[in-house]
Amino acid sequence: MKQILFVVAIALLPFAVKAQAPASVAAPTVPVVGTFDRTSIVLAFYGSPQWAAILADRKYELSVAKNANDSAKVKELEKWGGERQELAMQQVMGKAPIANILEVLQPELKEISGRMKLAGIFESPGPDPKAATVDVTSLLMDWLRASQETRKEAGDMHRQHPGAK
Repeated sequence: MKQILFVVAIALLPFAVKAQAPASVAAPTVPVVGTFDRTSIVLAFYGSPQWAAILADRKYELSVAKNANDSAKVKELEKWGGERQELAMQQVMGKAPIANILEVLQPELKEISGRMKLAGIFESPGPDPKAATVDVTSLLMDWLRASQETRKEAGDMHRQHPGAK
């Protein structure tokens, strides 16, 4: 009986070897995701030409409303300004979502993802601790035209609060 099992095992050996994946099949790759430092991007955004353009549009609307004596529109725009100031403070502290900033960053996020062949770009530390990551903070800050002062301020905040996002 032992001889028969041994012969059957030897006879099946070539089939077992053939069942393995051929050498030409590449091992699955780990997706690479981009990450960015939230605080740095929030600071860069609120000092950016993109934010300045948004503010300029609202200031123009406010001027037009004041000249037209449209008190309802003036009140609405002043409220918007106060809410945006509060939102910015909450975002810097990590207590509010940054959807408005991500919306403005969309063209650059897509460009960086495509150029660097990234699976996506997320706030640090990233959605999956097992994923390979590349920090794209400096690229986003470049696109936002962050000044050296803003970059220094972001660095200072990290030294003061190393665990903060």
